[in-house]
Amino acid sequence: MKKTCFAILLLCMVSTIFQMIYNIEVRDAYSAFVFSGRTHRGGGYLGALICSILYKELGGAGSVLVVLLISVISLILVTERSLLSFLKKAVDFFTVEGYEEDIEERLAKKKRKAKEVSKEDKETAPRKKRSMHIPDLRSGRPKPSQASPMPPMEPEEKTKQTPIQKDFDDLIVQEETDKEPKEIFEPVQSNASKRSLVNKDKNTPSKPVEILPQVRTKEGDYKFPPVSLLEKGKKTAGNNKEELRQTAQKLQKTLEDFGVHVTITNISCGPSVTQFELHPEQGVKVSKIVNLADDIKLNLAAADIRIEAPIPGKSAIGIEVPNKTNQMVMFRELIENQEFAQARSKIAFAVGKNLAGQVIVSDISKMPHLLIAGATGSGKSVCINTLIMSILYKATPDEVKLIMIDPKVVELSAYQGIPHLLIPVVTDPKQASSALNWAVMEMGERYKKFAEVNVRNLTGYNEKVEESIKNGMEGEDFKKLPQIVIIVDELADLMMVAPGEVEDAIVRLSQLARAAGIHLVIATQRPSVNVITGLIKANVPSRIAFSVSSGVDSRTIIDMNGAEKLLGKGDMLFYPSGYQKPIRVQGAFVSDEEVSKVVEFLKEENNAEDSYGADIQEKIQTAAVKAATSQERDEYFEKAAEFIIDKDKASIASLQRVFKIGFNRAARLMDQLCEAGIVGEEEGTKPRKVLMSEEQFEQYKEDYL
Repeated sequence: MKKTCFAILLLCMVSTIFQMIYNIEVRDAYSAFVFSGRTHRGGGYLGALICSILYKELGGAGSVLVVLLISVISLILVTERSLLSFLKKAVDFFTVEGYEEDIEERLAKKKRKAKEVSKEDKETAPRKKRSMHIPDLRSGRPKPSQASPMPPMEPEEKTKQTPIQKDFDDLIVQEETDKEPKEIFEPVQSNASKRSLVNKDKNTPSKPVEILPQVRTKEGDYKFPPVSLLEKGKKTAGNNKEELRQTAQKLQKTLEDFGVHVTITNISCGPSVTQFELHPEQGVKVSKIVNLADDIKLNLAAADIRIEAPIPGKSAIGIEVPNKTNQMVMFRELIENQEFAQARSKIAFAVGKNLAGQVIVSDISKMPHLLIAGATGSGKSVCINTLIMSILYKATPDEVKLIMIDPKVVELSAYQGIPHLLIPVVTDPKQASSALNWAVMEMGERYKKFAEVNVRNLTGYNEKVEESIKNGMEGEDFKKLPQIVIIVDELADLMMVAPGEVEDAIVRLSQLARAAGIHLVIATQRPSVNVITGLIKANVPSRIAFSVSSGVDSRTIIDMNGAEKLLGKGDMLFYPSGYQKPIRVQGAFVSDEEVSKVVEFLKEENNAEDSYGADIQEKIQTAAVKAATSQERDEYFEKAAEFIIDKDKASIASLQRVFKIGFNRAARLMDQLCEAGIVGEEEGTKPRKVLMSEEQFEQYKEDYL
């Protein structure tokens, strides 16, 4: 506003200067205006009016001085340039030395600019060879309706793609193939010479590594299942490059329509989802792009989209769009991959394929406990099958033992009889809580053994055992201990039957069992706060979230939104311990036929029934009986039994009087004493007989109380 005012003032002063040049002694402004129109000289009506006022007040010399002063001040304020610097440049230009310095400065600027351009060309050269360029819709700021069609693609020289950097150490990411990958996109020159790099990682696995573990059959005469028992995946055509180009152009155009200027820098095609990496212009808020999720979904005609803002480790925003044709990931593809074969851990877990089509293999011992949650039919049970099959193809029964708890009865019963099972599959919820309590006791016993030999974890203990075997000092109590993986397929059923005991056992195991080699894998289809409590979440750091119905359920599982945007059928957010944000993975599929074939092979080739621990089963069953009876007993049971044995007389009225309880509770207490065999049955109006002595009751307390 100030510049406008001073510009108008400067215009008035220019008109006045023209009028002064023609005639400074103006008596009548209107006659001067008419004369200027005829002769095309002077400053017109405005110049004559100002000149007449100034001449009357200041005279000729004063008028010239004032007009020149106001003109200079207005010029400085409008141009925002110093008068001294202008005069200095003018003097330098008209002198020989100044002119030479000016030429040298210009030449130095040209040299610096040429060096910067050559440096940028060298840096972008390898990227240009393996990239394609989408025309920038921002060139010339065209309207959406005036967007020019994309020019034809021109092939360029292909080069190897750089492998994707690992996000954290626990994950083993598939490296790029040794063969030169096929180009998905080829370069296109945009109108504004602005280029966008679009990449698609080849979605074919690296050359299968022969990992048939029958070579290790001499170890304890255990035979691993062959890979031929598993089905091969069928190759299906994914999204072609033209479809991806069109989707990328639609995405960029949609954001342009809402005033968000971005550049697409990369495209990663996974089995079921394609991720577009966007680099926003300086000053564009991330929240503005996130708030446009519904509009992007509408314009792309996508089932649902997920926005990752920003992508960890990159200055880019990821928009994940479902593929039109999904590619099924078979379990055989994962275990034939070199990453699974090279994994040293005996409890390596082949999770699936990420957005770039690379195999993700994680180590359960580094998790060290895993929570799997999602809606019914989203892929939880298949994920558990993948985890179990990974262990069966990687470890012997002496190295890893499994405890399977399946309250739903039908999910894990297929593995009944495999040699890796420590006990038969547990289906009774009350017995399940006893199995968890046994694991707590086993953890305590292992820590006592570690303390005896001054080691801190299971690995150190087993190394000590190996040294003693080499020295000929092996004993029955000093032998290698296997890792134990406890798999619970439905936590909600256990929490309904015995919430307190189950939660206490899970929390205690998750806090202390890692160093003892005991790991928990918990799955549930009810991701609510009364099932996945705060204590369980705090002590189970690694999570896998499948498709859920709402953002509330997603926040219950992984403490953030995102799982409600998943597609189902194995589409998951894998959130291992030590990572800031979850990664999206397409889980592998294992059919029931494949599971039954592997289980039958293990039963036939290995003596599985003898592997069950009879003493462990007996302890768990005894603990289950004790837990069942203790839940039914009244809190006055022991005192009432001692009172009746001491008085040698049993009646409901005496229990009411001594313990100050009502008739109904006293009657139930008497029935419990009868079931325990402490008193006899009712005999009409006669008092009940006392059947136990003090010595017998003491023995009963040791066995059952």
